[in-house]
Amino acid sequence: MRASGRIAAVAVAAAIAAGGLAGGVALAAPDLPGLPELPVAGAILASGDAADCAMTRTGEYEKSSPQAVGLDPAKVKEAIGYWTSRGSETVKVFRHGCLVGESALDPVLERVPRLNWSQTKTVSALIAGVAEKQGLIDVDAPIGDYLPEGLGDEAHRAITVRSVLTMTAGVQMNWARGLNLFTDISRAREAMSMTIEHEPGEYYEYDQTTPSVLNYVVQHAIWKAEPGLDYQEWAQREFFNKLGIPTSAYWWQRDRSGNTLGYSQLFLRPLEFGRLGELMRNNGTYDGVEIINPSYMEQLHTGTEANCGYGFLTWVNSCSGDETQVNASLFARRVITPAQPWIASAPSDMYFSFGLHGQHTFVIPSLDMVVTRSGEAQPDVLENTPNLDADPLVGAAVKEGYHNFFRTLMSAVTDMPAEVRASIANPDGPWTGSPDLALDPETILYPIDAAPGAYLAVGDQAPEGCTIAGCENDPNDGSRWITDVP
Repeated sequence: MRASGRIAAVAVAAAIAAGGLAGGVALAAPDLPGLPELPVAGAILASGDAADCAMTRTGEYEKSSPQAVGLDPAKVKEAIGYWTSRGSETVKVFRHGCLVGESALDPVLERVPRLNWSQTKTVSALIAGVAEKQGLIDVDAPIGDYLPEGLGDEAHRAITVRSVLTMTAGVQMNWARGLNLFTDISRAREAMSMTIEHEPGEYYEYDQTTPSVLNYVVQHAIWKAEPGLDYQEWAQREFFNKLGIPTSAYWWQRDRSGNTLGYSQLFLRPLEFGRLGELMRNNGTYDGVEIINPSYMEQLHTGTEANCGYGFLTWVNSCSGDETQVNASLFARRVITPAQPWIASAPSDMYFSFGLHGQHTFVIPSLDMVVTRSGEAQPDVLENTPNLDADPLVGAAVKEGYHNFFRTLMSAVTDMPAEVRASIANPDGPWTGSPDLALDPETILYPIDAAPGAYLAVGDQAPEGCTIAGCENDPNDGSRWITDVP
């Protein structure tokens, strides 16, 4: 099922490319009839009278009824049912730390580790936050302070950790290289061979290579403190254990050089998404223990001048006016004007992870609320398929299905402060966006040797210091990337 989803995404992209859409040009969609409404699937609402719950490292989530935490049960059920009827495998709603509702499918699917896609980026950023708190890394230091001697030229080594965290490293993006899910030789070393096209820190472009540089940096920082200790072993001890996530709850793919990937390929069971949300809801503290500095967490969910809608590998809902906002698409980079919330039916302080096909942890600090979702079908597919909107077909944007869910869920909040209500750009109306059919072929085709470089270590785009068999001074775990499966 996982492989078929990836193949389908590639097939859609190829079909659109073959259709000859001009780069950067949005074509009008044909006027097609809407699809029929699906029946609302069931939802399970918790019972109890606790107004506040304590999430701990052990045991299941403490439950309470929606009404006990200021939510209308019927609206909560409607929102969960809406997403379940649109391909969600799991949906959970938490308020004040209490689990108040979940989909009828959750008990069946929540304990099955599933590919988190780009939610892996946010998890990597959180783990980097642990390293920052422990003094292992400085987000404003150049990555060269942590890279092996001789790896990368002066310009690449001068890129800061912050630029990697905010997707502003400035290197040339290429989707044929970035969507290589199986044969990575070394993503971090690959980044050292990518042309720097923009001044680091100033230009945002959603990219699939540099997030793995972050994990590589943290790995080498760990080795300085504890020689030989693997990134995943350290992350289990210092991050996952402190959230109550056992090793049996996830599997994390490495590249062929043995380095933990940062852009995708974390298989984590959806049950644990709520623990990630609890950590974020409490600004880096979990079960009374501060494991990430609050100042780092603030930066994680604060946009930048290069993209108001993106923090530390995490999406931010607060864009407005003349700020610079840049999309994330498999097809074309686009500056959005005027800037606007990604989800106009949700409060402006909401922030969230975004994994392909809809792997999410949403956090709304002003409402003390967390929402989690997993699935292999984007919530937008049903609404946008008649418009031939490419983004929802491959699960790469937040559009109508998200707007409708949060519009319903926000209507469930019976104690919403007036200032929070005022921060919701479109609390009651329908989604007002339009289908995006733009395509920039250069992000797929150029440089022409990107894919051979990434897959075969051939040409200028090859990972620096690597051959097809592996890389110098790296663990080089050979075929483990194939044989060590979830």
